[in-house]
Formats: sequence, structure tokens, C-alpha cells
Amino acid sequence: MHGYDLKLLIPAALNTTYLNSGTLGPTPSTALAAAAASELEWVEAGPGWHTHYANARRGVRQFAERVERHMPGGSVTITENNSQSLMRVFWGIRWEPDDEIITTDHEHGAVLQALSALMKQYGVKVRVVSVEGQTSFASQVRALMGDKTRLVVMSHVSYLTGWALPVADVAEIVAPFKRCRLLVDGAQALGNIVVNPEEVGADFYVFCGHKWMMAPAGWAGLWVRHGRLEEVGTRWPLEPDPLDAHLLEQAPFPDYSPEGDALEFGTRCWPRISGWSVTWDYFEEEGFPFHAQYQLALADQARERLRTVAGLSVQDPPTREYQRTAMMAVACRQLGSGLSDWLWERGVVAKASRGRHGIRLSWASFNTEDDLERLIDAMDGLDEKA
Repeated sequence: MHGYDLKLLIPAALNTTYLNSGTLGPTPSTALAAAAASELEWVEAGPGWHTHYANARRGVRQFAERVERHMPGGSVTITENNSQSLMRVFWGIRWEPDDEIITTDHEHGAVLQALSALMKQYGVKVRVVSVEGQTSFASQVRALMGDKTRLVVMSHVSYLTGWALPVADVAEIVAPFKRCRLLVDGAQALGNIVVNPEEVGADFYVFCGHKWMMAPAGWAGLWVRHGRLEEVGTRWPLEPDPLDAHLLEQAPFPDYSPEGDALEFGTRCWPRISGWSVTWDYFEEEGFPFHAQYQLALADQARERLRTVAGLSVQDPPTREYQRTAMMAVACRQLGSGLSDWLWERGVVAKASRGRHGIRLSWASFNTEDDLERLIDAMDGLDEKA
């Protein structure tokens, strides 16, 4: 389901021209209803009843297996948000003093704040690649790689510009360094572009449901390449029966699950995964590649139309090393990031981007050419602003 058919199920998309799925995708009423119904059943049945709780958790595992069919070659853990998925990896690696991490200057605060904490806790060092530098991205990574490089962490799609970064090229560079792993932040990727972590060479891949996938907030995932799960120290061992604290005086609990559920510790309202399951249906109906192409076509139309508006400039990838996606940054000479307020007053939802002196637009499966026309109409009078 896409376009007008999907828009009719989304109140926010009917009330506004919604172009901010890169922050939070508006959830269809069908998905919200499914999540609410599951939660109501959970509450009415008494969520603490062991069998009911176990069945609810089993539903999450079933959804994880569904994701794995689209992301082969690894195990999927269902988490609550991207930050939590990142932490499973960051704090699960056995760091040594002076280990080095390579990252980029286009990473979200969830990555940068965590890297700062690792520096304080373990004494690791961070090296930064410039996405918009004079030297190619891959060349910069290659120059920084060394025997002490333990992790390369990079976005699949930049949250600042919407450019798809060359993950596969970086994976080829990382592969000969046997101690090094590649962690890819796919927060802006799943539902925006086709995602196949194994194909692009990731060791760990983080993704979420609340952006292009339009799931209710509170659901995300972590894909771990087969053979890498045992490297993650944040897994929980299988629970001995009976669970006896005195066993720990002899040795740690010995067994771990070979699946992603070893990283799904903690209590949450498990049945609400049904909300993401509903929106996943919409993407499976025509296929993820179809949705990616549909959204990119709208975005490309928007790029061409916005270039005709005085004072606006669309920030396209500087080289073929990066690819366009359904997200874009638009600079505004007259208003800067104040353009988001200008558009809001005219019924268009866009994200302010102070660092880019403008806005960020995200084109999703429910958007249509009518949304493009309303966006262009909302720019009327902008050229008269001082």
C-alpha cells in the first residue's frame, strides 16, 4: 500500500502536508488500532500471567524472524530505539586502551555522545572522516585504518543531507583488518532505501520502525552478522533452572541463546509489536524496492521544482560516491532554518536544519504529487522576504 490509499489511513497526512518522516513517521490508524487492541488484551488478561507474558514475547521473536527474511545472514534483536541498539554494540565490545574508532562528521548525537562516553570509560580514541571533504570518503577511511582500529561506525544514510554513504566500499577496506568491525547506523535507511546488511558488508546494523516504516514509537532493531553474536558482551545468558545466585560464586552462567533474543532483555509491552507488523505489511505488499523507487521519484521531482524557487538551493551529493535518497536538505537564503516555521504556518511539516541554514524534507510512501504542489504553493511570497 502506498500513495493516496495509504494517506487515507494516516490522520497527520490528511491534516497537513507531512514531510518529516525522517524524524517520526506518522502512524496509520490501522497500526495504532492493532497496537492498542493488543495492549488492551494484555492489560485485561493480566500481563503478569507467565503463559500470557511468554506468548507475547514469542510474538516479538516471530516478528524478528520476519525481519530476518528480508535481512539474511544475521540474527535480529528487537529493541526500543536506535540508541539502545547502538549501546548493545558499543558496550558489548571488549575494548582495550588505545583502541581506535573511525566515524564521520555526519553522525547523529546518539553515536557521538556514546563515543564520548567510551573515550572516558575505556580510553579509546576517535578518528573522524569528513563526508564533505576534498578527499574521497573511502580514501579517508583507508588512510585512518590501522592495527589499533577496532570499530568503524557510520550512517547508511546521513541524517543531515539524506545522502547514502558508501558502506560497501568501506566494508572492503575494513575486511583485511581482523580485529575491526563495521557498525552501520541505518536509522534513516530502512523504508527509505533497500536495506541488506549482509550485502553491504556490515557486521552490525541498527534500524528503527518509527521513521519511514511508520510504526508506533518504541520499536527498533539490531542485526548481527552470523558469527559475530558471540563477540557482543551485553548478551544475557540463558536462565538456569533453578536460578541460584550462589552459582555465580563458582562461575558465570555458561549458556547463551544463539538467536537475537539474547539481547532482548528487559520488560516492555511486548504485544504492541503488532503495530509495526501492520506497517511492515504495507512494505511487503509491493516490496521494499518499489517503495524506495516511489519515494525517490517524488524526491527527485521536488528537487527540480525547488530549484526554480528564488533563494532555495537543494544540497545534492558532491560526487558519485554518495547517492540520493528520499531525504534532502534545502538551504534558504531568506529565512535559514526559519523556513520550517514559514511552512508550518502554511500547513507543511518539515524539519528545521540550523546547521544547513534551511530545512530537511523526507518523502515517504504516503506522500503524493499533491504534497509536492502544496509544498511549492507554500513557498509563494518567499522571494519577497528580506
